[in-house]
Amino acid sequence: GIVFSVAGGLPVGKAGTMIHCGAICGAGLSQGKSTTMGFDTSFSKFKAFRNDREKRDFICCGAAAGIAAAFGTPLGGIMFCLEEGSSY
Repeated sequence: GIVFSVAGGLPVGKAGTMIHCGAICGAGLSQGKSTTMGFDTSFSKFKAFRNDREKRDFICCGAAAGIAAAFGTPLGGIMFCLEEGSSY
């Protein structure tokens, strides 16, 4: 949906979509498996990351990468993540 809304010229902006894509990638990495791609790494070192705290941190890192990609400011992405993503 995100790709089509941006490609269709809808006024969604690039920041929100890049943050969302980064957070999705971070959540997928924290779980270590993908039902879409068809692989599961339950036997590897990803077991330590399969809790809520680690998933939140991975999502936060993905959101920071999205901000960095959208605006070209890696430090801005980190600051956004520290302020918004890891505040609870």
